[in-house]
Amino acid sequence: MFFRQILHEEHACASYLVGCQTRNVCVVVDPQGDVQSYIDQVQGHGMRVSGVIETHIHADHVSSARTLATRTGANLYIGAGADVTYAYQPLADGQVLEVGNRHIRVIHTPGHTPEHVCLLVDDWFLLTGDTLFVGDVGRVDLALHGASPDELHARAAQLYQSLQRLLAFPNWTEVYPGHYAGSVCGRGMDGKPMTTLGRERLKNPLLQLGPAAFVEAQTRELPPLPIDFHYIKRHNAGLE
Repeated sequence: MFFRQILHEEHACASYLVGCQTRNVCVVVDPQGDVQSYIDQVQGHGMRVSGVIETHIHADHVSSARTLATRTGANLYIGAGADVTYAYQPLADGQVLEVGNRHIRVIHTPGHTPEHVCLLVDDWFLLTGDTLFVGDVGRVDLALHGASPDELHARAAQLYQSLQRLLAFPNWTEVYPGHYAGSVCGRGMDGKPMTTLGRERLKNPLLQLGPAAFVEAQTRELPPLPIDFHYIKRHNAGLE
């Protein structure tokens, strides 16, 4: 197993490398910034970039996924139904990606965005994107086009159900989210960039709520949108 968490202080984001040094292949999850840095790190460990995965279409930072996939010739993967203008390989719920001897199972977790996926690696740890953070969960109001109160409630209800799917895994399952404290994609996330499902089940206040209370909490007193939100969403969707 080759695994690296890469923290980006500017937007309090995290990217990930998951690879197999036996078969010399590695996938990059949610890349941002200089694509050469990913290529150099992967190659420096004797592998090549065989895939690039976006957990969702990001709202707070410009993605490097398309550039990295083009530069390396790797497949670009996004959850099925992503509203983008460019070609990608759709990820279906339950699909398993083989990365050498590693196995990544796709879990469709809509709510933050419709196409959002979480990734279960070797039945050991979860890459949760913007669905579950340390002490927080993702926002439901970051779609490119504005939503009515009913639509926001429906997204929050989806997110609640997505979180229940994650909580069905064992307490010892490690959780590596897409953000940590300082990000605008949540409201009260912790500065620690990893956790376990057991810890979140006990300590995350939003996971203590029933469905109705959760929807209410997620749809009231919405924080401001991220800086350059509309440009970033349009760029990441291929519209800019």
